[in-house]
This record gives sequence, structure tokens and C-alpha cells, in this order.
Amino acid sequence: MGKRTRGYLRAPMPAQPCVTVLMTLYNKGPYVEEAVRSVLAQTFTDFELLVVDDASTDGGLDKVKAIGDPRIRILESAVNTGRAAAANRGYDSARGQYIAVLDADDVMRPERLAKQVAFMDRYPEVGALGSWAGVVNDPGNVIRWPATDASCLGGILFGMPVSYGLSMLRRTVVEQYGLRCDPGWKTPGMDYLFMLQFSSHAQYANLQEPLTLYRTGANNMRHGRNEREDWRVLVRAAFRFFELPLTEEELELHLAFHGQWAKPFDAGHTRKLWAWKQKLAAMARERGLFSGELFEAELDRRWDRLFHRFADQDLGAAVAHLHLSGRWPADRLSYLAKVTIRRWAGRKP
Repeated sequence: MGKRTRGYLRAPMPAQPCVTVLMTLYNKGPYVEEAVRSVLAQTFTDFELLVVDDASTDGGLDKVKAIGDPRIRILESAVNTGRAAAANRGYDSARGQYIAVLDADDVMRPERLAKQVAFMDRYPEVGALGSWAGVVNDPGNVIRWPATDASCLGGILFGMPVSYGLSMLRRTVVEQYGLRCDPGWKTPGMDYLFMLQFSSHAQYANLQEPLTLYRTGANNMRHGRNEREDWRVLVRAAFRFFELPLTEEELELHLAFHGQWAKPFDAGHTRKLWAWKQKLAAMARERGLFSGELFEAELDRRWDRLFHRFADQDLGAAVAHLHLSGRWPADRLSYLAKVTIRRWAGRKP
């Protein structure tokens, strides 16, 4: 990783929009009109909407064209190239000082661009700015991301520092360092790997309010896939990005921090996971990665939340977890006793 640089300023671009809203489109016909109209309804008006269609076949592109707003610019492809390659065409064609990403099945709140532009103008060291997200089909649910660069880095090995579809990116950073998606990446996680690149060159931040509504369901790329196998591929790529060594056994252990494993943990496996946790923390300290104590706090949090799942599956794993943690809380002992008795009772003929 290169040294992180600071101090990006807004370049004078008087004939160009302040913001390019980038939307890649492939067969999101039922939702794309709502997404587009949420952009056109922004209180901030100095923008273009760049829709990169990746050879949709469901009529979604026709719906965009029918809106007929001069702020919409469309790039079409004769063949489907994949989300990553489509996004790259958008970065190549963006004209704004900032690039705001919106997925074609999500919805911007009217004030999103105004609030993100104001923040980016005020903090030129930030290269990627996100926010919290609401959920279209679950109005009471809010998905949160940390506010500061240090907190984002503390959890970056485990997931998004800034959610791609909620992000505003500083185009000077994107262009100066040639930040692009991997066009050969066809499984979920392209957006995470793209966001990792900013860690070498600029700061992260997230506004602490939901400025975009995220749509869950069968429309999502991850829907119906083997989650554990997707995480295996993605974790390996993240460790490779940060130049951290990772054996196949360590990879399988690490997946537990994402809630993924092939078979229940026993006491011996739990002790191996603890040893991996200690080794990973030591490597991060030695390399000066991931905001130091904040990373170790995230490791501790992920380790701690495994207790109940271990207890549900194996007495030895849960006891080993308590022993290695150095704590024997009464509520956990009570929980362990209840689930163990219930599990034994269920084995009786």
C-alpha cells in the first residue's frame, strides 16, 4: 500500500456539473424509474445522471429514455459485460467533481447530494463519503456505518468502510490513482474491493443519517448464492490487497468472524481460532494497519459474539471460548446450561 495523501481541492470546472450521479443498469426494470426520479428530485441541482446500461433485456432502459430529462446521459452497451466493467465505463465518462453512486433499484432521499457535497467541500482530505441506509421494504430498519476514517479502517478487513451504493467519491482521487473495479470480477464483492483502494490514498467518512433507501430481495446480486463460498473468495482477495499472509487453514478459521463455517466448532477448533485472532492482531500491529486498537476492538467484538453460536452447537467449544476469553459471566453460564440440557434432552430416544 502506498502512503496516504491528503488535501484534495475542488478543481475549477465551470462548464461541467459539480456531481455525476453514476447508475449502472442491468435488468432492474421494475425499480429503475423510481431510482431515476429520486435523483431528479434532489434539492441540489448541479448534477448529471449518467446511466450505464449493460445490455438490459427487460425494458428498463426504455423507461429511463421515456423520462426525457436533459440531465440524464445514457451509455449503452451491445453486450453484457458485467457490473464492474459497466461501472468503469461510468468512471471513464464522469464529468463531475464528485461521483455519487446509486444502484438502479435504490432510492435517494431528496437531500442526499446537498449534504454530501457540503461535507466533501468542507473536508478535502475525504475521498469516499457514505451515510447510513434505510431499507425500502422495512421502513423501521436502519443500516449503520461508522463516522470517522479511523473507525472505518478499524473494521475494513471485515466489510465495507463506506457502502458503495451510498457513496460520493472525489473524482480527483479516482483519476489520479486510476481507481477502477476489477472487470474480471463476476461474484459479489466487487464494490468492497473497489472501496479498499481508497485506503491507500484518502480518508473515509460516513454521514450519520440514512440518505439512501436500500432495496433487499431477489433483485440483489447475493440473493440465492452460496454465501460461505462467496466470502471465501472475497476474504482471500482482501488479504491479498493488504499483503497479509493467509493459509487455507487460516482462511477457514477467519470465516468464523463472518459467521461462516462448514461444521460446528469443538474445543480444539475454538483454540485454533483464538490463536489466529492473536496472530492477526500481531500482524496488524507490526504493519501499522487498521487503526491499531480499533481493529483489535473489532476482532474482540467478533470473537465475543461467537459464544452463543458455539454454545448452541457444542459444550466444549463454548467452555473453551469462556476460558480463552478469561471471563465467566453468569448470564453466559446460565445460557450454556439451558442449551446444553435442551440438546441432551433432544438426543434421548
